[in-house]
Amino acid sequence: MRTAEINLSLEKTLSTKRLDKYLIAMGGDLDKSLKLYEENMRLAEAFYTPLQCLEVCLRNTLNCRLTMTFGADWPTNGKPPLTEGAGLSIQKAINDLPSNAHTTDDIIAELNFGFWVGLIGPPYDATLWRQTLFKGFAAIGGGQKRGTVHGRLNALRRFRNRVAHHEPIFHRPLEQLHTEIIETISWMCRHTSAWALHHSRFDAVATTPA
Repeated sequence: MRTAEINLSLEKTLSTKRLDKYLIAMGGDLDKSLKLYEENMRLAEAFYTPLQCLEVCLRNTLNCRLTMTFGADWPTNGKPPLTEGAGLSIQKAINDLPSNAHTTDDIIAELNFGFWVGLIGPPYDATLWRQTLFKGFAAIGGGQKRGTVHGRLNALRRFRNRVAHHEPIFHRPLEQLHTEIIETISWMCRHTSAWALHHSRFDAVATTPA
């Protein structure tokens, strides 16, 4: 539902700066650029479910492994060999919670995707990964290498941030990214992966004409 008048209004409310990449892709045609913007919105929305499944699955998989190795209160008991940055992230999560909500479950839920991806980074190769976290990615075959898991998750973290911040994704290899999200979940749990794929609307949205 767009008219020439609506197009001009959207150019102002969305801002020409935000529309810049769409205008470049469509040769400066405002109407076609807004149509591409609408398509981008639908595609971004379609990624919400698989990305949510990935983030929650990763959080709970790592929490499970860390709990088994370091205790249920691992975020605050000082036992895991966490970096200073990770410790600060935990403290920030605690500070952001209401004063009466400092249970471990509350802290776990407050920690962002970047925190969890960071726990699989190079600083933890000889500690957290080899001690326990590698077991969380052994649902298929003999498991995955830390570098493979971290590289994949870090790339998906950047993509997730683009979706969350309403940035253009239309020019990205979206089919490949969707496949990688579902595959990464399968490294942790093949049943959750199948469930996430079943509920994902990406294929339907990507193949439906705008």
